[in-house]
Amino acid sequence: MNQLTAKRKNAACRSWRCCHRPGTTLLDVAIGSMMLSVILIPSLHLMSRSQKNNRRLKLHQTLLFEADQLVEQTKIALSDSNEFDRVWRSPFANETLTKIDLGDGPVVLGSVRIQRNSDVISNGLVDIDATVWFDANSNGRVDSGEPVEQARTQWAAP
Repeated sequence: MNQLTAKRKNAACRSWRCCHRPGTTLLDVAIGSMMLSVILIPSLHLMSRSQKNNRRLKLHQTLLFEADQLVEQTKIALSDSNEFDRVWRSPFANETLTKIDLGDGPVVLGSVRIQRNSDVISNGLVDIDATVWFDANSNGRVDSGEPVEQARTQWAAP
C-alpha cells in the first residue's frame, strides 16, 4: 500500500506541476511594471534636471573666471603710468567690448568699463567693472535671461 500511495503522490505532483509552472503571472508582470514606472520615471526626471543645473553652474563659473581675467588684464594695462593718466584724465568712462572664445564652449562677450572714482577725492583712483555674458541673440548687449557675471574692483595710480 505504501508503493501505491507513493505512486499516486508522484502522479498528483506531476499533474500539478504541468498546470502551475514556477514562472511569473500576468499580475506579477503588471505590478512589476507599475513599480518601475513609479520609481524609474521620477528618478530619470531628477537626473536630467541635475544635468541641466550642472551645465548652468559650469557656464556661470566660466563666465566668472573670464570676468576675473578681464579685470586682471586691465590692471596690468593700468600699471603703465601713461595709460593710467590717459584713463584718469578722460571725463567719460572708457568701455571696451571683447569677444571671448572659450575653445570648446560657447562664444561669450566681455565688457570692461574704466572710470574715474568720484566718491573719494584722491589723486588717482579708478573703478574697473568687468561684465561677461553669453549673448544668445548676438546683439552685443546684456538682455534679461542671458547668463551674466560681473567683477568689480578699484585701482590706484602706480
